[in-house]
Amino acid sequence: METAEGRHFEIAGMDRASVQFVDELSARVLIEAGRYLGEQPDSFPQRILVTLRPGDESPEAADYRISIETGGFVRVDFNWRKDLSYLDLCRGLMDAYLARYAIFHHGYDAPEKVKAWVVSALGRQTYLSLRPAVYLGWQESQLRSGTPPGPSLVTTAVEARANGTGLAPFLLLMAMRNADFSRETVRGLCRAGVAGVDVAGLLTAAIQPPDPGADPVALHDWWRENMAEMLSDPVVRFDSLEDSNRWIKELSETREFMDAGFRAENLRDLWEFRSEASVRAAVEIRLGRIVARIERVNPAFRNAAQSLGLLYESLLNGKQEHVYIFALTRFLGDFSDARRLREDMDSALNEKKSP
Repeated sequence: METAEGRHFEIAGMDRASVQFVDELSARVLIEAGRYLGEQPDSFPQRILVTLRPGDESPEAADYRISIETGGFVRVDFNWRKDLSYLDLCRGLMDAYLARYAIFHHGYDAPEKVKAWVVSALGRQTYLSLRPAVYLGWQESQLRSGTPPGPSLVTTAVEARANGTGLAPFLLLMAMRNADFSRETVRGLCRAGVAGVDVAGLLTAAIQPPDPGADPVALHDWWRENMAEMLSDPVVRFDSLEDSNRWIKELSETREFMDAGFRAENLRDLWEFRSEASVRAAVEIRLGRIVARIERVNPAFRNAAQSLGLLYESLLNGKQEHVYIFALTRFLGDFSDARRLREDMDSALNEKKSP
């Protein structure tokens, strides 16, 4: 068993690289929580235990489970399977942290009252802080599907764990920033959500014009106007999601090497043939194509394109196989996240079109 201890989290799992990765990610969760909640406690009476359990591949298996034990001890068990998304990992860590934060400030029953919108918004913000190019992919999705409905402000995090909350809570956080809410106002709304408060009244008060004689602003009108403004910038200068997906898939296939007589059924096998002149020439061509086109790749796939380029650089210049494998793991994760995002967008569009 491998373990790592951070400021507020203790990570346990069977694989050292995975434990270290989650430990580093948990530090990012604390940074984003501090930005949107304000000053954080130096420590909790107990660290949050994060376990990376061997993956349950059944479709109905939850991505993670949170349990609150005696004395306010919080535990989150991740279903550490190959299709666990980076976004769900960020959301699960934030969910567990806000449960412990709620106990610290509001008592042992507080995790049952934490609102889902604040967990989802801060979880996505953590993800976006590490994958900033993804935002334009989300923006493209909403441009195609129209103004999204506002998020539920009353659903609890416990209620939302099975089905998720979609993009709307994060867009609410962005709308607050777009409307020039002060930092303390945003923090106050987020802290209220963690405390289990329905923030509709607080939010409505925050959007009112400073002139007492002006007409009052309804929350749904404010939402619609902000969404129109935030989603108005076109992103057509980028390749479509489908074109970018197809392009990266083509650049990562190994059939070209198989046809040339090399037993490279996947990118992992390619390391064995890295010294072959024809392999190196083909990889250099692929790397050049990535460099030439990366500014046009759809933002949702930009991270995957970058990590594929780094993978090929590692193949050409690297000396150690484990470094290459690490680069391969990163590329596969980035590409999987991007394709899942594309599938989610297509699913949302199909649902919108259905009667």
